[in-house]
Amino acid sequence: MFRMPGILMIMSTALFFAGNSIGSSNIEEAVKKRIQMFKSSSTNLKKLSKSIREGDVSTSVELVDFHIKWSEEMLLLFPSGSEASTSNGSDASSDIWRDTTGFKKRAGQYNLSSKQLKEALEINDFSQINNNFESLVKSCKTCHRHFRN
Repeated sequence: MFRMPGILMIMSTALFFAGNSIGSSNIEEAVKKRIQMFKSSSTNLKKLSKSIREGDVSTSVELVDFHIKWSEEMLLLFPSGSEASTSNGSDASSDIWRDTTGFKKRAGQYNLSSKQLKEALEINDFSQINNNFESLVKSCKTCHRHFRN
């Protein structure tokens, strides 16, 4: 009779720790992937700038596709509990989770800027290409200023 509550308590405790362990692992993976994606984004922007200056539209379109995809997936790599800490190497400000609406708005602007740049590239409108590239870079800087430590 007393065995059943004891067994249930042991199983509950085991599940609790297993769940937290899995959750911690997922958070760590999200932070690592997020850091890697931001580094790739920075490298990509430099290549994109160069290809635009050189008039290489086809390479520019391929490079901007990265930003469209990244801007659509970015929010998935900011699970609760993945803000910056001394152990995870993240620069994510806790403001991301305090102002999720603002963060989503900035990610949406990044997405819109990326798509507008691609459209300008596809029609070879060089004045719009330059303006839209500047808007893309500005969307990154604005988000980092608000949501990065």
